[in-house]
Amino acid sequence: MIANPLQRAPLYRQIYDQLEAKIVNRELKVGDALPSETDLALSYGVHRSSIREAIRLLEENDLIGRAAGKKKLLVTAPKKDKLSRRISTTMLIDEVSLGEVYEAILTIEPSMAAMAAERVTPELLEKLEANLDTTREALNDPERLTALDQEFHNLLAEASKNRALQWSRLGMSGLFYPAERKLLANLKEPGKRMLVAHEHIVGAIKDRDKQAAELWARRHIEDFLRGCNVLGVNLGDMLNDLAQGN
Repeated sequence: MIANPLQRAPLYRQIYDQLEAKIVNRELKVGDALPSETDLALSYGVHRSSIREAIRLLEENDLIGRAAGKKKLLVTAPKKDKLSRRISTTMLIDEVSLGEVYEAILTIEPSMAAMAAERVTPELLEKLEANLDTTREALNDPERLTALDQEFHNLLAEASKNRALQWSRLGMSGLFYPAERKLLANLKEPGKRMLVAHEHIVGAIKDRDKQAAELWARRHIEDFLRGCNVLGVNLGDMLNDLAQGN
């Protein structure tokens, strides 16, 4: 039986899939140079135009790129900020609710704080304390507070030494922090409760107290919902506003 030509992927897509597989399987490692268009065309027995399309798709998916001032294409690791935007957009299209995002963050963040209490390095602990110092200077600036809160939780994620959890936060962070910024902009003295929670979390991590770190991380996330309730803000309405760019 002859396969339907419409069911076959275009040549450039087949080449992309094979090159992607080589990157995933680490036959081509991050930092390795991609063979030239000519070499790839000879290797696959195709016209260079098909290779160009495959390369374009690899670049779009952040799997290859050029170093500053260089012409050679190198294998790269996808950038987290780009993936975060893609995942967030997909979640909005799929009509994931902010309530679902909140539930997931409430599950993940306390676990990461507990892991951080066991695994934090002196360098990351120093960065967490520097974040606290900067937060103390920005207690009434919702824009800066949101950025500092995001940095704080990114540092916690890094300190957990669990990359699966770190990656799982990406899309949720892209939805949660814009919502938090809108909330903080409407609260009086928005940074005080945040700072207290952060100080307790860092203190517990310094003491290697898993339970206290987890407890205060949970209280910190629950405070977001408490703030919504105080202001009479509905999570669903807030997410709709964000989706519409308001």
